[in-house]
Amino acid sequence: MQERIQEIVSAFQLEAHPEGGWFKELYRSTETTPTPQGKRNLLTSIYFLLTSDNASNFHKIESDELWYYHEGSSLTVHTLTEEGEYKALKVGNRLDLGEQPQVLVPKGLIFGSTVTDENSYSLVSCAVAPGFDFQDFKLYTEDELMARFPQHAQIIKRLTP
Repeated sequence: MQERIQEIVSAFQLEAHPEGGWFKELYRSTETTPTPQGKRNLLTSIYFLLTSDNASNFHKIESDELWYYHEGSSLTVHTLTEEGEYKALKVGNRLDLGEQPQVLVPKGLIFGSTVTDENSYSLVSCAVAPGFDFQDFKLYTEDELMARFPQHAQIIKRLTP
């Protein structure tokens, strides 16, 4: 597994992502659109790699994000709504287990992700529209989320730095 992870990181020149895992931006449209946060590219797309010993920590962005499964273990995208509802979205190709090869995370949801299988990895792509901008990125702390969603303490402790 470690050999394959290193091969993917090298082949796609992935970098560490502040939320966890590794990424490489593949596309940023040249066309822009106005948003409440300012002018943004119409679409951005990245490769994103997670391993079972790290996670994508809880964060929020101000755009819709589509996740596309490529290889490795499936992964779970954990979401929290402003109303405190928790949902686990399964991204993978095992349809009989409720996984989907493409999953939408609507704008404004707090979300993070984990690799399903132990001692594994997951390679996905993420497309964001309007395009991703770090100005629209909020990484949450355990204290912030526990104050709002104490009923979800277990997953919050797992997905906060």
